[in-house]
Amino acid sequence: MLKDEILHYLDKETKTVNLEELDDKFTAGGIAKALNAKRNTVSLYLNQLTNEEKLVKIETRPVHFLHRSSFEKENYKLKKSVYQSVTKLEQENSNQDLLKRFVQINPSLKESIERVRAAVLYPNGGLPLLINGESGTGKSYLVSLINRFCRTHKLIKKSAPFITINCAQYADNPELLTSNLFGYKKGAFTGADEDHEGAFVEADGGILFLDEVHRLGPKGQEKLFTYLDQGIVYPVGETKKGKRVHVRLCFATTEDLDTSFLTTFTRRIPVKITLPPLSQRSKEERLNLVYTLFNNEQKKIAKPLSISDQVLDMLANYQPTGNIGDLKNAIKLTIARANADQKDNETITLTAYNLPLDVLSKSKVEVYHPSSKPIMITNETEVDDLIERNFPEKKIFLNSLNKLLKVYEQSDDNLAECESKLKQIVYQLFDSLLFEKNNSDHIPLLSYVIDGVNHLFEQMKTAYQLKISNNAVYAVSYYLFERQKFQWSSEEIKNQKALMKLNKDVRQRYLDIYVYVTKLINLIKTNLDIELNEVDYIFLTIYLNKLEIITKTGLIKAIVIAHGYATAGSIANVVNRLLGAHTLDAFDMPINVSTQEIADKIIDYTENNDVTHGLIILVDMGSLKEIETLFPRQINAPILLINNVSTLLALTVGESILKKRNFRKISQLVKQTGEIEIKLTYPETSKQKVILTTCYSGIGTATHVARLLERCLPNKKIKIVPYDFQALKDTHEVGIIKKMYEVVGIIGTENPSINGIDFIYLEQILSDKDTAKLSDWLKTAFSNQEIETILNNLVKNFSLEQTINMVTILDAPKVIENITIFIQELERRFSITLSSQKKFTLYVHVSYLIERLIRKEANNINPEFEERFAQKYQRELDEIDVAFNVIKENYSVKIPKSELIYIDQIIFNRQ
Repeated sequence: MLKDEILHYLDKETKTVNLEELDDKFTAGGIAKALNAKRNTVSLYLNQLTNEEKLVKIETRPVHFLHRSSFEKENYKLKKSVYQSVTKLEQENSNQDLLKRFVQINPSLKESIERVRAAVLYPNGGLPLLINGESGTGKSYLVSLINRFCRTHKLIKKSAPFITINCAQYADNPELLTSNLFGYKKGAFTGADEDHEGAFVEADGGILFLDEVHRLGPKGQEKLFTYLDQGIVYPVGETKKGKRVHVRLCFATTEDLDTSFLTTFTRRIPVKITLPPLSQRSKEERLNLVYTLFNNEQKKIAKPLSISDQVLDMLANYQPTGNIGDLKNAIKLTIARANADQKDNETITLTAYNLPLDVLSKSKVEVYHPSSKPIMITNETEVDDLIERNFPEKKIFLNSLNKLLKVYEQSDDNLAECESKLKQIVYQLFDSLLFEKNNSDHIPLLSYVIDGVNHLFEQMKTAYQLKISNNAVYAVSYYLFERQKFQWSSEEIKNQKALMKLNKDVRQRYLDIYVYVTKLINLIKTNLDIELNEVDYIFLTIYLNKLEIITKTGLIKAIVIAHGYATAGSIANVVNRLLGAHTLDAFDMPINVSTQEIADKIIDYTENNDVTHGLIILVDMGSLKEIETLFPRQINAPILLINNVSTLLALTVGESILKKRNFRKISQLVKQTGEIEIKLTYPETSKQKVILTTCYSGIGTATHVARLLERCLPNKKIKIVPYDFQALKDTHEVGIIKKMYEVVGIIGTENPSINGIDFIYLEQILSDKDTAKLSDWLKTAFSNQEIETILNNLVKNFSLEQTINMVTILDAPKVIENITIFIQELERRFSITLSSQKKFTLYVHVSYLIERLIRKEANNINPEFEERFAQKYQRELDEIDVAFNVIKENYSVKIPKSELIYIDQIIFNRQ
């Protein structure tokens, strides 16, 4: 029948369709010509098949038709059958990411797949990738996903070649493998009767996959070096005239990398991952694979499948030596045996009796549960539906999150407007976990989680003086108990943008709580082995904020010390209730207490609380001079002592803390409340020795330099602290730094010229003069042997290439080459010769800038300053922007105006 012929024709053509080059073979006229049929009859059937949702209609001129299921299998799911244009159809792919989808099914591979994704998306053709793993772990399948990912994201053309070579087929003839890969010239060897281009040339513009690449001997690996280093291949028999090709390389091997490959080869492969065997994957992950394979097979046989729980459980516990390949064959055989027995049935029912003997004997099922209703897989079933079916808890969490995001978006991403609604959603989630779930069958495991959470909270109470109630312990315990039953990634959320924005807003809104939630989640991962993600940060932060488990962190701490029963406690309680926040702690002291005992109490308090931002001590009477002499040597923080405390005075202090006023402003306000004695002290002999790092272009690069320096130190006798360059130009800020720390020196890309503090230029740190200066700095804290170790580490870590390797994930030699061209262009355009110091600053800053732009990270600058600066120096900024062309072309980035201003400031020192 013509209708079936049309469907079969479009099925075949759609498999290789290129949406950018749709031609007549997808139109009614082209199809009629190909099938030798009347155009109006073909057109009638095309529209019928579209209405039956078997075809996709694109209303261009002329109208084009595609085979829907064929297109979806090769590309991505479609929501409808009629689209106004190709652009509208392609918009369905805006959130599609095959690699992220792969992680949802294989959550243990998240980190490895993120590295794969980074390699594939790397500018200028991606990075070579080597996949290691046992036979059947999915290496070839992953490469096929990479191929589809590259096409759907337009990293290569739809028509680009995908060439696969199984090197094992050439195990006995490595010379033949080499010639087939790189090609050969006529006469290169016996039988070479004509020129042959080889797989590299065939794959030009596409992907070349070398499976079992360990079969490529040392000579073959060495021949790859030329391509990996230069992008050029030389055919066998040719040594002078090579051919430049652009190929994305993927390698796979089952062998050990250290013993089967030349070190010089593996060093040239920047991304190497290992796919673990089924035996090392979680039960959940194996079950995800079982669901996926059943779903795929059902689509092929086009009959509904009814599968018992026992079949699923035994297959999920089956650990074959052939891994996924054997599991796939076992599922095929199970369906085939059931189908043979039920060939006349509309639905195929699968039970344990249909399983192969190998599965029955090798499946490690230790506990048998009462059988529940079999699952049904039909043509409409999605893998997501199957996965969620096995984990109803997951649906509870996802539903709550979707409600959060919906309310948040309806409020135009304004957290302040929808805060109360969001809290209600989170509270309902915790209430349902606490009161609606029946966990009577899981008491031992639940008790284990409760004990673990209680222990973790006890640690945090001791360290941070948290106020943890039993409610908090049980709420978090029940949350974690349900959460540990499944793994999921935030990528499963369709609206990623709203999720990340909400996470950021929650962090800013509840910063104090968020900090402690971060600490708690790290402890949970280490001690309870439960992986959490961004969504959990949102839920836990909002809920724990309700319980008021902590005092304000990141703020000045304050304590009230008074003689008598409950005097200090009453003042603190009144103030905290009036302000609606815990701002003051209290110590009630006996009348006959000594000053030393008070000082000991204060010292004990500082050891169990974070007083980095300062400590205010409010006392009712006594000699301030006597008290303050007893503890500055033990307390490494500025201290403000205030005598004659009253409720009004304490209220003024508490309110000032919440408003983040500094000591100077608090002192002024306190004096207005009456005759008050005030004393501000800073730490004395206990000051921490520090080396400051700074960079003209901002705190980000200074932080990277600090990390690089920290790697050189054997211990933390001297602390490395990054500081913003502009802050070091502020006299008041420098004064505070000197009072807080014993600054032994500054290392950076530009000298802030602080009186009395030595400075070493980063690029000159290995010079004889500055090495001697650094040694003098270190003598205050390190032995001669330790200093020798530090200097040796410096030599190893502080070359320009190594420095750039530290501040960026990019290929350092290539970065240096491109920045060199950029600097030369700057010098040519401005007719200047930059000093070595400024050049080094530019190398470090621009390398870090490239990475930030690729990651789409912002580097904020005051908008008003940016506008004023641009108006004054627009011509110079335009010249700098043109000089950046080499960076823009090689890394596909756009340089923001704020970054042009930074470069101008580095070159000309303009403020």
